[in-house]
Amino acid sequence: RQLLVPLLPATGVLVLLASLWALQRFAGGHPGDYGLGPLVEPNDRLASLAMYPVVMAVFVVGYGFARLLTLFLPWEWPATAFLYSQVVPLHPAGALAVVAYLALTAAFVEEIVYRGLPALFLPAHLYPLLSAAAFATIHWESGTRELLATFFLGVVLAALYLRVRNLWPFVAGHALTDMLAFSGTYAY
Repeated sequence: RQLLVPLLPATGVLVLLASLWALQRFAGGHPGDYGLGPLVEPNDRLASLAMYPVVMAVFVVGYGFARLLTLFLPWEWPATAFLYSQVVPLHPAGALAVVAYLALTAAFVEEIVYRGLPALFLPAHLYPLLSAAAFATIHWESGTRELLATFFLGVVLAALYLRVRNLWPFVAGHALTDMLAFSGTYAY
């Protein structure tokens, strides 16, 4: 079972890619419509590049801050028994490869599904709350603290995405945050 867990994100990526192909083929949705345009906008490269460290800082600091706030919860349901550390090899090179793989696939899939695509279909005034709620629900298995932390962070990130409309800085920030989380940095 533990050997199959790292393959699950690959399945999600394949399903997502097939879905995006179908969206483009049958509904005319192009990657730029849901935030996967150029990595840097050609007409304003400096501002586009500046968004990467800003969004990455919001992810890392925002997630850590949201986790700290949840320490004061008067109640909590426990996390499931699964931990990502169970599937990370002991060898440093293997550990880095698995953590990077898990973080990148989760970041890519989750940012498209929970940030980019909902912005196409939801009214702007409902988008931050609904996309954050959907984003939070996929983290329920990690307990109340994770659910609430990802909800609070999701609201902030959705509001920021409405301004930026480029998913690439969000994918980078999400991947960095997951790498830190999977490596035990957010162990409190």
